[in-house]
Amino acid sequence: MAKILFITPRFLQNASGGAEKLAFDYVDILSETHDVTVCTTSAKNYVTWENEFKTGITNENRYKTLRFEVRKKRNIDYMNKILNQCLFAGESVSSKDQMDFIKEQGPYSPDLIDYISKNQFKYDLIILIGYLYYPVVMSIPLLKIPFVIVPTFHAEPPFRLPIYKQIYLNHYIYSFNAPEELAVYESYTNQRAKDYFLIGTYVEDHFNSNQNSISNSNTIQLLTIGRIEPAKGYPELFQDYHEWKNLSHRTDVNLKCLGSVFSMDISKEKEILFSGYVSEGEKISEIQKSYLLINPSAYESFSISIMESWLQEKPVLVNANSSVMKGHCIRSQGGLYYSDKVSFQRMLEYLLENENLKVRLGKNGRKYVLANFSKEVIRTKLNQMVNKLLG
Repeated sequence: MAKILFITPRFLQNASGGAEKLAFDYVDILSETHDVTVCTTSAKNYVTWENEFKTGITNENRYKTLRFEVRKKRNIDYMNKILNQCLFAGESVSSKDQMDFIKEQGPYSPDLIDYISKNQFKYDLIILIGYLYYPVVMSIPLLKIPFVIVPTFHAEPPFRLPIYKQIYLNHYIYSFNAPEELAVYESYTNQRAKDYFLIGTYVEDHFNSNQNSISNSNTIQLLTIGRIEPAKGYPELFQDYHEWKNLSHRTDVNLKCLGSVFSMDISKEKEILFSGYVSEGEKISEIQKSYLLINPSAYESFSISIMESWLQEKPVLVNANSSVMKGHCIRSQGGLYYSDKVSFQRMLEYLLENENLKVRLGKNGRKYVLANFSKEVIRTKLNQMVNKLLG
């Protein structure tokens, strides 16, 4: 039994983010056979990083959670201002400006970093989740024991900062969610990864063929799942959807968005249904009632939502600017992708007009998820990774 330490910015069950779900899943699996401790902050809300959990150590069912105080709340506007200044400066950006961004990005917890520095030798292996945030960026240069980075790299603006190229060196060991995430790493850092794993995370199978075939309405429901915010591509999706509705004159189609709204004014979106945060059971029910799922985000390192939809035999329509989601669609033959408003309209029409194709794509997607992202598959891959790193 190895002693494994996870480092992650926030840690909670049923979090809205994919990286948080991945962290929880990995902890849950590895704590079955290892002594696991999670080193994280007291933050619950990723927007503000406000301290909502009690600091100190908590004994969970099979693992321990060690939480540290966040010293400052995040000011998104100020953080973005610093980021824009850094990006504008390009390669000449100063180390100080980049560190100011990292601190503002947060969660700023010097006590957590101090703990890592002084206590790392109590553990056999460290697993770091996420690449963008202060706890991970500041921990990596201090580590002297075996560690693996699960970065969830995105092809997004902050990753272009030189500090990330300097931190994420190619002789470190990584665990990527998809081959396209590996490609993003190599493209953005101009380094070829030498030692890595391809794992991802798992999605629970709640498929019910009887329930899946029931339609209680003549309305065709298009669905999105996840945080509704500009960075996830929602303004563009809403505009493309409205233009398509005006051109098609379809009154039998609606768009429903599951998830909390951040940094967006949706008061004028009268034709779109917003359900807010829903329970897991409600989410599965909405997927089962839907015709297809749309994911408009250009920045994804895995996309749990398309996996959840495929498990319910629903096809997906995704933003082709996300190479990860496009890659999933190509490998699975479970969905289509669009790159602009014209291709969005044409792909949507094509799926709506071809029921047989919709069914075939959904079935292909389900096979793909079961073969690659079941809990048993991920458990096997994770344990193989740990055994190799400790061997």
